[in-house]
Amino acid sequence: MNWNRQDLGMKNTSIYVNILIIICFFSFLFKQYAFLSLFSFLLMIALVQVYYYRKVGEKLELLNGKKRVRLMKDTTSHIVLNFQNKGLPIWNGTLLISFQTSIEPNGIANTTIAGFHDVRVPFTIGYKKEVTLKIPIKGVHRGLARIKEIEIQIPHPLTDGSVLLEYKPFILMDAIVYPQIYPIDDELTPSKFKQGSLELNSSLFDDPFFPVGTRQYEQGDQFHHIHWKASAKTQELQTKVFTKVADVSVLFVVNLKEKFSVVSDFEEKIEWLASHIDACYKKDIPFSFAINIRAYGKYPFVYLPIGSGDTHRILGLEILSILSVSDILIPFEKMIAFIDTHEELPVAVYIMTHDLNQFLPSLIPWEQRTNVWYPMDLSIGGV
Repeated sequence: MNWNRQDLGMKNTSIYVNILIIICFFSFLFKQYAFLSLFSFLLMIALVQVYYYRKVGEKLELLNGKKRVRLMKDTTSHIVLNFQNKGLPIWNGTLLISFQTSIEPNGIANTTIAGFHDVRVPFTIGYKKEVTLKIPIKGVHRGLARIKEIEIQIPHPLTDGSVLLEYKPFILMDAIVYPQIYPIDDELTPSKFKQGSLELNSSLFDDPFFPVGTRQYEQGDQFHHIHWKASAKTQELQTKVFTKVADVSVLFVVNLKEKFSVVSDFEEKIEWLASHIDACYKKDIPFSFAINIRAYGKYPFVYLPIGSGDTHRILGLEILSILSVSDILIPFEKMIAFIDTHEELPVAVYIMTHDLNQFLPSLIPWEQRTNVWYPMDLSIGGV
């Protein structure tokens, strides 16, 4: 069973049953059949109550699938709870759901206790029925909101008392609020000296998977680039012409450490990075980022490898959503040194840091290898 049970009022019901059994016994003993009929009826109601207490909720199931609700600040959505009941019906119950405060209930009453919103909604489900509850929510601030607990209080339909069911397994559903995203107008210049996926006529590289036509064969053309069908039609050798491609990838490097503490503009820098990630996604530009927050694994800091597409964008935004000012930081110059020795720099590198002069000696070698930009104004995303 996936529910912890607490019986409220069961003790009084047991005493009530014992008293009725004694009264029925003496009524039968003294042949008081009118009293016997009355108290037998009351005893039957009490026994039904005891049976209901012990069996209700035994076959109630919450479909605890792994699902994440994604929101931006001030946007709305729903937490969807699906229940199946193969046991006794539940009438006039109350469901309590408690979740963290990076989201809030939208338009329904709630209470806030110790950093969690508690929401109570009516709950009724019949025998062999399925019920879907939708809890309206609204994004409040960047962060991950996990569901702390789900409880169902079931009153007895005939007398006083109730049963409290508390869901035992870890709840897989959660909600995440992404950082605020602003429009970015920066233009990234592609490199014709590096092979990539961006179409550029002046590039030195071809994409062998995208031929766009043919031309007259010239001495030095590769044999496997000859278009034999076109050559047969024209009676002259024809060479395939491929799309010219260039690299336009970008790396964002962000420093969140100031002396021995976190920077005061922590949220602004996270929003700046999230906005640039979204801009790269819209322009189909491969991107990666590095942040000097301690991580464990191949990289000793928070690092997203180069990639593109919607899945890569979502992964980047989710990483930024769970970062906290209480995370452990590492020195910025150590992160620069690690990237310098372990990673190939892309076409463009954006360095977001305070006290730039302190780190320039480590960044000058990068300027000789690629395009390095030093953004100054977080509000407009310019360089």
